[in-house]
Amino acid sequence: MFWIVSLLLMMLAVLFVAVPVVLFARRQQNAGGGQFHRDSANLMIFEERQAELDSELAEGILDAEQHQALQAELQRSLLADVRADDPPSAQPAKTSASLLLPSRIVPIGLVVLMLPLSFYLYGLWGFSEDLQIADVFERSRDNQGNPEELRDLIFELGAIIEEDGENGWAWYYLARHLVSLGQINEAARAFERAAAFVENAQDRAIILGQYAQAAYIAAGQQITADVQTIIDQAQRLDPAEQSVLQLLGADAFVNENYQSAVTYWQQLLGMQLRADDRQFLQQMVAEAQQRMSVSGEVAGDTPGPRLEVSLSLGPDLQFAPDVRVFVSARSLQQAGPPLAAKVMTVADLPAIVTLTDGDAVGPFNLSSAEEVIIVATVSLSGSADVQSGDFQVRSPTLPLNDEEPVRLQMQITDPVP
Repeated sequence: MFWIVSLLLMMLAVLFVAVPVVLFARRQQNAGGGQFHRDSANLMIFEERQAELDSELAEGILDAEQHQALQAELQRSLLADVRADDPPSAQPAKTSASLLLPSRIVPIGLVVLMLPLSFYLYGLWGFSEDLQIADVFERSRDNQGNPEELRDLIFELGAIIEEDGENGWAWYYLARHLVSLGQINEAARAFERAAAFVENAQDRAIILGQYAQAAYIAAGQQITADVQTIIDQAQRLDPAEQSVLQLLGADAFVNENYQSAVTYWQQLLGMQLRADDRQFLQQMVAEAQQRMSVSGEVAGDTPGPRLEVSLSLGPDLQFAPDVRVFVSARSLQQAGPPLAAKVMTVADLPAIVTLTDGDAVGPFNLSSAEEVIIVATVSLSGSADVQSGDFQVRSPTLPLNDEEPVRLQMQITDPVP
């Protein structure tokens, strides 16, 4: 498609040059032809008048002196109309020769050379390799799991990586294809490389989430110390990263911690999901709740602490509507991911943000702590990992209880140094 568009644009450029040259040559030719016809007509008139004078001399109407005077006048009139040094027979030849003038040869020559020269320069300075890579990435996104196509794509991505070992997206798509082929250990290593080279914080969080899933499967479906480290890295960038919540929910379900599984899955249900993914999660939540009922555990028996934060922006702050805002409750006694977190955008503010045990993003929730602080951050980078230049507000220490919700007002005003 790129080459077709390029050729069409090249043809349009040629027309911009060729059409004026051709029209100018045609006008010149027409002008030359007109002069030729005028000169021919003048000669015919001269010859006719000359014959008339000769006839009048023979008939005695004119004497010799009058004939000679009129003939001289007729010749002077012809010389005034027809150039003696430019005979009519030479005019068409001169018009044809004018086509070879430099003012016409140079534009035509440039037009002829434009196409090969453009392709040559594009090969030197253009982005043909980037277009080839983009085509591989597009096919990787659209691939529906054909094993032969996957292997072809793996070889093509391998060639890209061989030339540019720091191409994070090549590593990412390679990892996804390896997962599709069941090569989990190799996929985990490729995800690790992808996360190291992709700079955008949101994209890196997504890659780390999928890396955590691959590492979890490679570890025998166990959250080992290494897997937990990957999860922590992802949640520092985005506490509500979907792949991480899926992993934590599945692990809790397998280990019969059904309440935690329901908590993670309900968080996912509050996000934008595909219809089939939403239906699957709803079925899993129902299954977990049924197993809790069979074991005598009732979901929601213990509501746990509840935090209600009335959050707004300072009146002097202006951000794009899609800038992300992270609100989290953090324990003063333990490190790691927040006890509860929510992600929104500037367009959602002002708002009342509610945090409960259902907003847990890690192994601990609000019920596991006696005191917390609330941190609200406008992240210009889109990452939950606070950086200089973000804007933030932190609450005082808040005691928690299960009886009454804790309510407070917070306004984001201060830049992070």
